[in-house]
Amino acid sequence: MAINAAPTTPQRHPSPDRVPEGIVETKPTPRRTTITLSPEAFEIAERFKDAAGLSMSEAVSELIERTEPRPPRIKYVDGFPTADIPMDGKWITTEDILRA
Repeated sequence: MAINAAPTTPQRHPSPDRVPEGIVETKPTPRRTTITLSPEAFEIAERFKDAAGLSMSEAVSELIERTEPRPPRIKYVDGFPTADIPMDGKWITTEDILRA
């Protein structure tokens, strides 16, 4: 079974000496490709797509990205293991810990 990844429009990239000053390319654009999945892999992607409410290309991308190793969440501070929790604006209080 063949499926298509997210469609994109062709991007032309000028040579570095022609790029106007102040323009920075932020993120690579998605690439369109065709893949062949086994029936079992297609069923997994289809179930994930339906459960998450994603398109098939978003579901396949998410499943592939989930296989990448993530940095460890434990770091050592002065030899003591500490949870490395990203500070995204929400503080963890004693009440939060007691509720968990």
